[in-house]
Amino acid sequence: MTTSPPEREDLGASRLEDARTLQAGGPIRIALRPEVEADAAFRLALFRTSRGPGWDQLPLPADMLAQIMEQQFHAQTQGYRAAYPRARLEIVTVNAEPVGRLATDRSADALHLIDIAVVPERRGQGIGGAILRALMDEAAAAGRPVTLQVARDNLAAQRLYHRLGFALTGADETYLTLCSTTHSQTPSPVS
Repeated sequence: MTTSPPEREDLGASRLEDARTLQAGGPIRIALRPEVEADAAFRLALFRTSRGPGWDQLPLPADMLAQIMEQQFHAQTQGYRAAYPRARLEIVTVNAEPVGRLATDRSADALHLIDIAVVPERRGQGIGGAILRALMDEAAAAGRPVTLQVARDNLAAQRLYHRLGFALTGADETYLTLCSTTHSQTPSPVS
């Protein structure tokens, strides 16, 4: 039996480890822990659900589509490791259950959000917003912005980023580049 590593005890200036948000069943505890090899199957499943409905519409046999998704997943993983060798790769947990992934890179100039993904059944519950506010607070305490890229077709994520005060700083055919303009505008849900 493989056990998950403990949740991170020290998130620096970030208070995410104590972040709580409310849902119908009461408060939930959001935490981060380092990714480990045993998380590969969860990460692949999360990657698949994060690709959007268009992938399911492709006229390909299911086994071929699964193989393409796995190749894309491995390419993304290798690409992140090559581009961001010092990145923090973490699993987002709610009440100790894995519900997402966070990849960040900290430099002297910025805290760069490489990737954030939450399982579909947990989206819209304030998890992403709590994580982003904690990252913004951490970056503001260090006197630097949070930077990120978001796919042009990811409208839900764009709405969240704009609601939190991110501003457009660049664009290409596929991605918008955003930067936090200030620290978190909304109090982090911390108990």
